[in-house]
Amino acid sequence: MSGVGRMSDAPELLAAFEAGTLLRPDPALPNLVDVSRAVAAAGGVTNVDLSPFASELAASFAEREHLVLILTDGLGLEMLDRESAARTLRDNVRSELRTVFPSSTAVALTSLATGEWPATHAVTGWWTHIHEIGGPATILQYRRRSDDRSLADLGVTPEAAFPVPSLMARLRRPSHVLMPRNVAGSVYSRYWTGGEAATGYPSMAGTYGAIMQAVMGADEPTFIYVYVPHIDNEAHHSGPESIGARAGIVAIDRLVADLHAGLGRSTTLVVTADHGHLAVSPDDRFMIRDATGIPALLASPPSGDARVLEFHVRSGEHAHFEERFRTSFGDRFFLLTTDEVEELRLLGPGPLSPDTRQRLGDFMAISRGDAVLGFYPSQAARQGVRQRSHHAGLTPTEMLVPLVVA
Repeated sequence: MSGVGRMSDAPELLAAFEAGTLLRPDPALPNLVDVSRAVAAAGGVTNVDLSPFASELAASFAEREHLVLILTDGLGLEMLDRESAARTLRDNVRSELRTVFPSSTAVALTSLATGEWPATHAVTGWWTHIHEIGGPATILQYRRRSDDRSLADLGVTPEAAFPVPSLMARLRRPSHVLMPRNVAGSVYSRYWTGGEAATGYPSMAGTYGAIMQAVMGADEPTFIYVYVPHIDNEAHHSGPESIGARAGIVAIDRLVADLHAGLGRSTTLVVTADHGHLAVSPDDRFMIRDATGIPALLASPPSGDARVLEFHVRSGEHAHFEERFRTSFGDRFFLLTTDEVEELRLLGPGPLSPDTRQRLGDFMAISRGDAVLGFYPSQAARQGVRQRSHHAGLTPTEMLVPLVVA
């Protein structure tokens, strides 16, 4: 490992991987990137690098006339395993998947769009550092984190924000993208679709009719992608075992059962997720305050998420930053240099792209267990750590998601 002569947390992180308390992203195991590439290959995209698992998936996806992919935000494998009422989903689990790291919606959805690991596509967290604005952006909302100003107003183009293009524009079969009405016309949604406008649905109840209309109205093989955020929203607000989150799982189960009955063997239904959810107690919520001495050492506010933070440190202050971070939070967070992140291949099997390396900055802090860490000068971060559940980290609860094929 790099960093000879300084304390390194890499051996402890590797020990956690060996013990299974944390899960290492592994391209040799079924994963979310495999699903993206399988969908692309089944849809006629050429020159897609397929693992043996992805190749099997692509062949099975191509067997039927239509393919429907439902991305259920926040549906971890552990959550599905607990929900005995979700019989259709549970009976049709084909495999467990490891999502990408950080196990964050922005990161995972971009891997699903591009078929690339985060090491390549450069979206590194809910808050991603954007060089053009010198700090983090809430990347799915396409806004600067500090004041919610549109990145477009600040001169950032989608091509700069999302340097790897979506595979969706290369599909050789007609595609339909269904998203909640409030995000269907967003910059990120247009990026994800390859430039086409998504169709907005008003509520969960409207998804069945929209999917049926898209399939029944098609006169040739088609691909339909549906993004459903309801479980994630409920889990953040009330916890992953809350009535609302459980009701969201049952609603997805009912949707898949109804679609299976209505569409028959003409359509393959695929359900997966971007991450799971980890319940967080008040005792596991921490804050980077001025008194730690850390904010004064930063070149910009941290990016990433509350469980995985990425730090750009002022020139000449790296040793001071390490010392102060370890003193304040070292018992709750691993601290790695970006070189160590690359050597451990945490963001995927290849080296970090120049964009990814620049966005990660100098250090990454990864929760050792259940802890979350906010940045006190940011109101959004203060509010975020109060959520009942979180994700982005490496625990099995966050990293394992189901792959349902019906």
